[in-house]
Parts: sequence; C-alpha cells; structure tokens
Amino acid sequence: MFLQRWIVGLLALTLFAGSVAAQDHSDHSQHGSDQHTAEQHQLTEQTPAERQLQGDEEVQYVCPMHSHIVRDEPGTCPICGMDLEPQQPTVEVNVQISGQMQQNLGITTTMAERTTLWRYLPTLATVQWNDNARWHVHPRASGWLEELQVRSEGQTVAVGDPLYSIYSKELVVAQQDFLQAVDAVDTLSKAQAQRLLRDGRLRLELLGFTTEQIAQLERSKEIFYRLPVFAKHAGVVTSLNVAEGMYVEPGTEVMTITGDNSAWLIADVPERYTDWLRPQAPADVTLPQAGLNAYETEIDYIYPELDAQAKTQRVRIQLPQGIDPAQIHVGMQAQVELYGGPKRDVIAIPVSALIMTGTSNRVIVQTADDTFEQRDVHVGLVVRDEAEIMHGLEVGERVVTSGQFLLDSEASLKASRLGGKPQQSGGAHAH
Repeated sequence: MFLQRWIVGLLALTLFAGSVAAQDHSDHSQHGSDQHTAEQHQLTEQTPAERQLQGDEEVQYVCPMHSHIVRDEPGTCPICGMDLEPQQPTVEVNVQISGQMQQNLGITTTMAERTTLWRYLPTLATVQWNDNARWHVHPRASGWLEELQVRSEGQTVAVGDPLYSIYSKELVVAQQDFLQAVDAVDTLSKAQAQRLLRDGRLRLELLGFTTEQIAQLERSKEIFYRLPVFAKHAGVVTSLNVAEGMYVEPGTEVMTITGDNSAWLIADVPERYTDWLRPQAPADVTLPQAGLNAYETEIDYIYPELDAQAKTQRVRIQLPQGIDPAQIHVGMQAQVELYGGPKRDVIAIPVSALIMTGTSNRVIVQTADDTFEQRDVHVGLVVRDEAEIMHGLEVGERVVTSGQFLLDSEASLKASRLGGKPQQSGGAHAH
C-alpha cells in the first residue's frame, strides 16, 4: 500500500515539473517573437525624409531669399536663381485679443495704402583731394638732387616756385650740343640754321628746361651745371618721396602736387540703394565750415566697384569752385542728401510696423476686430519712416504699429504648442 502511494506521488511530481517547463519555454518564445517584431519594425520604419519623398507628408519648395516664391515641385527661383528648399507648410496662427485688452496693451493699427515713395538717402560724405588736379613731378634725366627746396608734405607752392636743382651729365651734354649749334649757325644756310636751332631748343625743352632758361643759355652761353626746376602748377605737396643728395631717374616720382582750389566730396552708399543712383542726380550738401547750408549740387560720378569689406559704393559729389581753400580741409565730413526719382503706386506701411529679425521681415495683421495674424512680408524701398511692401499685404489690410512684438511672441508660442512651425521668410531684407 505504501509503495503504491509513493509511485502515485512521484508520477504527480513528474507531471507538474513538465507543465512548468512547458510554460517557461512558451514565455521565452513569446518574448523572442516580440523582440524580433520590434526590431523588424525599427528597420522598416520610414524616416521623415523618406516619408516626404513618398508623398506621405505635404512638402512645399520655397526660395531662401524670396519667401513669396513657393512651388509644389523642386526648381529654381525666377528672381535670384537659387535652388528652392523643401519645407513643411507653415502654420497660420491667429491670436484672439479682446477690445478691452487691446486698449490695456496699447495696440494701435494703421492701413496699408498705395502711395508714391520718393527715393531719398541722407548720409555723410568726406572732403577729399580732387584727383583731376593732381600733378606728378619726375626728373627728365638721371642725376643727383643738389638742392631740395620742398622739405615736407603739406607745403604750399605757387607757379614758378623752385622745387629742386639737379646735376645731370645728360643735361650738360645737351646744353653743350645746343651751344655748338648756335656757333655753327653762321656757316649754314638760313633754312638749315633755323632747323638746327629749332631742334636744339626742342631737345632742351623736352629735358625740362623752361623757355627763359633756354633763352638765357643762348644769350649768355653759360651752362647750367645745377639746373633749377620750378613748379608748373600751384597747390599742396601731398607726396614727397626724395631727400636732398639722392640719385634720381626719370622713373622716380620726386613729389606730387595737388591743386587746392577745388575738392571733392566722397559719400559711401549702401548696396541696397545703388540701383536708383544716377550721375547728375540732385544732391544737397551742408558743410558749415565752408558756409554751405543745403547747397544744391549733383552727383558727378559713381565709382563702378563696391568696397569689398563694407559693401558700399563710392559716389563723388561736386563742390562749388569758389570755395576758399582755407575754409575746407581734407577729411572734413559733410551732411549729404541724395535724391532719386519717384516710385509710384506702391503698397507702403510705417517702418514701425515691421518686425525685423535679421533673417526675416514680418508684420501682425488685424484680420478681424479681435483677431490678429502673424504674416511674412517682402520689403522693398525704405524711405524715412515708410517701407514698401512688395509681397505679403494687400491694400486696405490693417497692420499693428504698436504692441506688435507682444502679439508676435504669443503667435510664435501658440504655433510651437500646436506642433507647427512659425512663418519665416528666410531672407527678405529691407531695401
């Protein structure tokens, strides 16, 4: 009887152990199957770029410089030629503000209207030397500077003032040849004598002799071993490159004399204004030191290159010829107002309505009494306190001119909570 009970118990224990092992194997199999399924799901899950390529998500292609250029397919911008960049459509977010809250926040609006903008730019200009009244002094023959009457830059010289004296073997030989020709005149026919003297005088003249020096040489027959050189123009010595006793050649620039009876004004104009500047365009100059107050003149010349660093274009402006040289000095600054023609029939808003972030320009538009919308705009010409809106607004729409930054912040926060992307124009710059 005892043996029978023992066999029954052993059999029950064996069956229980087999059941537990089968359940454990089943759990492990299920866990492995789940892990394998998750790995397969990760491998087959699409990236956002793949979903865009397969059309699962709507994609728009926008120009990074002109946000109003939007296409459904890849391409290039018809304005600047840049490749359109893919992006998800922006979320238009409306902000609800009650009339009482608008008064508390000091929100004011104005209407976008069509108007005429007159191109105008106030800027500063610098007094500079007139490059057309600049003369370079070079020796006509190699030699040594015996005396130098001009000792420093900035010295004023008049016509006929001595500049330096030079000893040159070439000049001595030319004088000797001329005197020999003078002595041989009596042995030649009249025509031959005239031609010989003419050639001799021309040779001396081309070597830098003045008419008076040639006449004196012919009369006295005394050679100039140290030939004095005189100023042929009046002005200021703006460059002095030699010292007394130096050996000089025709390629040596001894000094530069710049006329002081006229000067130029040079203004630097930002690149965005250069499209409407024209030579002979009117300009007003205010330079109190020279007695000029809103003096009416014009643009004389527009330099063809931009400054590589500042990205500005140089504009030359005429000054009146009768200004006393003692009243103006190179480096003085003058107030200049440049004028262009009118730009008619444009949509304009106050500059105070613009929200300029450096990478985008946008405004807050009042779409209803209590509803405001954040919107991108493309800005064109900016004149004083008015800005041209090329794209993004229609005539009659109202934009916020005070309190717009509070509404813009609220719209951006609301867009981020909705999982959208606030509107960005990428590169709409004020012009």
